[in-house]
Amino acid sequence: MIKNAIQKLNKSRLRNGLIAVLLAITLIVPAVFQDPAQAASKRTPTRPAITKVTATKNSATVTWKKSKYATSYRIYYKQAGAKKWTTLATISSKNLKYTHKSSRKHLLKGGKKYTYTVRAYNKYGKKWSSYDKKGKTVTIPAVPSIVKTRVKVNNYKQTTVTWTKSINATNYLVYYRSADTTKWTRIANVSSKTLKYVHKSSRKYPIEAGKTYYYMVRGYNKTYKTYGSYNKAGLQVVIPERPAATPTATPTVAPTATPKPTQKPKPTATPKPTVTPKPTQKPKPTATPTPDPDSPSEINKKIKEVVKLTNQVRVKHGSAAVVEDAALDAGAAVRAKEIYTKFSHGRPDGSDFSTAYYEAGAGNILGENIATGDTPERAVYLWENSRGHLVSMLDREATHIGVGVYKNFWVQIFAKNPSQKYTLTVYANGGTFPSKGGVEKFEMSVPARADVKLSTIDIPEKEGCSFIGWTEFHENPYFESGLMDLDDIKNGGEVHMFENERIKATWSDSSSSSD
Repeated sequence: MIKNAIQKLNKSRLRNGLIAVLLAITLIVPAVFQDPAQAASKRTPTRPAITKVTATKNSATVTWKKSKYATSYRIYYKQAGAKKWTTLATISSKNLKYTHKSSRKHLLKGGKKYTYTVRAYNKYGKKWSSYDKKGKTVTIPAVPSIVKTRVKVNNYKQTTVTWTKSINATNYLVYYRSADTTKWTRIANVSSKTLKYVHKSSRKYPIEAGKTYYYMVRGYNKTYKTYGSYNKAGLQVVIPERPAATPTATPTVAPTATPKPTQKPKPTATPKPTVTPKPTQKPKPTATPTPDPDSPSEINKKIKEVVKLTNQVRVKHGSAAVVEDAALDAGAAVRAKEIYTKFSHGRPDGSDFSTAYYEAGAGNILGENIATGDTPERAVYLWENSRGHLVSMLDREATHIGVGVYKNFWVQIFAKNPSQKYTLTVYANGGTFPSKGGVEKFEMSVPARADVKLSTIDIPEKEGCSFIGWTEFHENPYFESGLMDLDDIKNGGEVHMFENERIKATWSDSSSSSD
């Protein structure tokens, strides 16, 4: 009996102990497996302390210290002096840095000041921290926009470089290099009021006849010490050979008169022999007509021969063969007649040689070679044995060739994908184009890298306003070039088609304020 009672007591104690253990586990488990963030969590986050804000030409980076109890951060900005904050982004609490990149929606303008602040958020307690109402301010450096450059050869020792206006530029830096080096040499630093530089050969910055050179221009802002982007390939020009000196004419000396000899007495006449009759003459064969060297068929043969010989030279030196292009041929035919009257890479009207090819419908023009010679073999020989001309012949960017010939004057031109076109979109900017049926905008297909003269673009109309010029603009990133006014239009101003371009009309109202 006693034994049984003891056993029942032990079983009861064991059962009660197990129940106690299970209750303890039940109470402990939630504490063990509960999310630490939730445990802490319904508290208001502490205010994030901004440590610094740094800026580049098109971005600003905000850095802050960790906020206690934060599950995310929200970043705000405003232009310095403005009252209203704009939300930029909401990011995870794992991040303590955010970079604001300029965009159309959240634009950053060079030379302007912007202020940033940060708030912390606790999603479990749905609570926001306080924030630094003053924030931290940074200035976005004013970086000059890229300029579009033109180069023309004046003679064997001088070139002229011109370029378009650059936004934010206080100065322009002009560079050049020869084809046998990759290093750019700065040859000029001019004020933003100047858009042209004449490079005259000098001991310090020489130009050698027959050589190929490349030029580029970039904007510079001396306030922020920022440089604009530039065309890394540069623009190619081939310096013509130095003309041979004309020898001085040697005066002709009249010979001394030779005295006449004393006449000898005439001999007695010898009787004439009997005349033998001449045999009947055979008829002369009809002469074969000489081909006209200037006939289309003969010129075409010469062109094909130059293309063949040029490709032989290219392949020999490791460059790929090029393909003849009809538009390039058409431009080269024009240039051959021009160099007959003016042996130069500059055209008789003063424009660059490339305009002849753009007018013929070809784009992406590279180098032009010119020569005089009586055969295709002679022309190609001269080019191959001139270092500057050979560089143009071997240009590895070239995919196509054009050839022209006129009275032993030869032209060859190289291009990269000459059929490529860009689109110029012209906006009336609130007006219409009556000449186009009253549309608000129209498009022009233009050979790549060609120039469109402003004078050839239709002028729009806008009620109550006067047209004062064109403004070039880009959408991504958004920026505008300087105004191309009526004087620019009148004096041969151009839009340079380095890519798809956009221009819009600029207006003045009765108070002369511009749009």
